[in-house]
Amino acid sequence: MNNNTYELAMVVSPELRPEEIDSLCTQLYGLLEKNNSKQIHTAKTKVKKLSYPINNFVEATYVYVILESNSSDVKILDKWLSDNPSVIRSLVIKLTPAELKFRENNILNQVANN
Repeated sequence: MNNNTYELAMVVSPELRPEEIDSLCTQLYGLLEKNNSKQIHTAKTKVKKLSYPINNFVEATYVYVILESNSSDVKILDKWLSDNPSVIRSLVIKLTPAELKFRENNILNQVANN
C-alpha cells in the first residue's frame, strides 16, 4: 500500500510530567514502527490554557507529530489514541505535499520555540 503523510495533534493531560509525555511519545513511535509507519517530526508545547474545559481539564500539553503511514494503520493509531487515558483529545489529518512543507517550515518550528 502507498504511504501518505499525516499530522497527528494530541491534547495530553496536564497531569503528565515531561518524562511521562516523552514515554507516551516513545509508545506512539513503537506503535508506528510496528505497523511499518514512521515518525517524521514531533513538536511539543509547554502546558497551555485550553479555550474551554475538556474532561474537566482547563490546561493541557499539545503534541504534534508528522508521520508517514497507510490509511489502514491510521485506524489502528486512532484506536490507540482513543483507548489511551492520557490523551484527552486527538485529531489525525492527511497532508498534501504543500501542507507538509508549510507545517515543517512554519507551524511546527513555532510550536517548538514557544
